[in-house]
Amino acid sequence: MTSKITKALCLLMMGLTACQTIPTVTEAPKDIQLSEVLINSTEVFAVVNTQVNAVDLEQQAAEWGYSLKTKEKLEGLDMYVMTFDCPPGIDPHDAVVELERLQPNSTVGVNHKYDLQLAPSALSITNTGYADELINWPSNGCEANIPIGIIDGGLSIDFLTRYRDRISYKSFVKGTPSDAAMKHGDAVASILVEPRRLNSGQFHFAAVVSEGEKGEDFSGILPMLKALDWMVKSDVKVANVSLAGPRNPTLEKAINRAAEKGLIIVAAVGNDGENASPRYPAAYDNVIATTAVNKDKNIYHDAVRGEHVDFAAPGVGIYVPNGEAGQFFSGTSIAAPFVTAVIASHFRNTDRKSTRDTVNLLSESTIDLGEIGKDPIFGSGLIKAKNNCLF
Repeated sequence: MTSKITKALCLLMMGLTACQTIPTVTEAPKDIQLSEVLINSTEVFAVVNTQVNAVDLEQQAAEWGYSLKTKEKLEGLDMYVMTFDCPPGIDPHDAVVELERLQPNSTVGVNHKYDLQLAPSALSITNTGYADELINWPSNGCEANIPIGIIDGGLSIDFLTRYRDRISYKSFVKGTPSDAAMKHGDAVASILVEPRRLNSGQFHFAAVVSEGEKGEDFSGILPMLKALDWMVKSDVKVANVSLAGPRNPTLEKAINRAAEKGLIIVAAVGNDGENASPRYPAAYDNVIATTAVNKDKNIYHDAVRGEHVDFAAPGVGIYVPNGEAGQFFSGTSIAAPFVTAVIASHFRNTDRKSTRDTVNLLSESTIDLGEIGKDPIFGSGLIKAKNNCLF
């Protein structure tokens, strides 16, 4: 029984007739995921567009037993984000429906978990530069014509020191990222920052991954919302996201708002296999979903499939140098930055293309793989770079 129904019964038992209208709680939407993927099963997040809506929701929620934990304005996205603790015994999925009925102008979601999508590879490929050859990357690299964002695990001190003149770093989580999260961040950033690929340009790296009690690495909703906000405030034009998880309405609202502000987002489709449901944020309309292929242009065996897949990029046995040493990685995480690099180098800062316009333009020069035309495995095909680095 929800808090609203409980309150209504209490009012009636007291003999009060002037009760406020109490909305009925219905079953939560089917796309809200199960509790095992939640970081915190007692809290929900709400985003609203105006301060008036935020104040109204805060007051309404308090009457029904919700405790406001945080409230802040995301200046870049031009909206407010609020964190609520649910009343005792209230399922967070019911709370989503309940709060949205209290404030119809709000978008509410649970605190889903988003995981990194990269793993060390046992492959040892002789041609360590096959990825650049596969996508026709110019041998002298390209200039980055637009500011680039990376939303990921973290960066090591060595990596930050090496590229301190090119990277602005900001953490949206408490504590120091784990070694695995930093290794993931180093690998993804390396694909973009290495001079052989992008030999100029400024990067904004948002660390959004925390280490759980069991040693697992993940991001929650709030760090990702804040990271998107920072990207927009920093005038970033393309952002790489190598995390994947469930569909979440608050994240979707923030991504749509970021897209309206001119941010193009590239994301990994996820490594949960061909039978997995779509993973997000890659599966949102305003995101460019990237899958991974090997040197023979075959699909990475763990890649998620679906109609939302936009492009394929090298992502199996990718060699990432690390000072004097290096390591091989596989996963859709390592494929996504190749698409991000093409966008960053091939578009000018004055270009104001929407996400779908960008997809259409990139599709004109891809190598078709699999079924003729766009398909749920390879999307529109293997991404290709232009010899002159400009479309």
